[in-house]
Amino acid sequence: MSLLLIAALLYIGFALGLILLVDNIVGVFFRDARKPIQLRSFALSLITSQKLDEE
Repeated sequence: MSLLLIAALLYIGFALGLILLVDNIVGVFFRDARKPIQLRSFALSLITSQKLDEE
């Protein structure tokens, strides 16, 4: 039973990650050209965490 629960949680996490990835890709191509590109908060946190790891 617990193995089924773990599999379901992994599946839900993968699905949500895929949805966020597709949303970002679509947002890059179909954004308003008059607005400047803004990094999403999780993308910004990912970049800063990679820079902290390098130090």
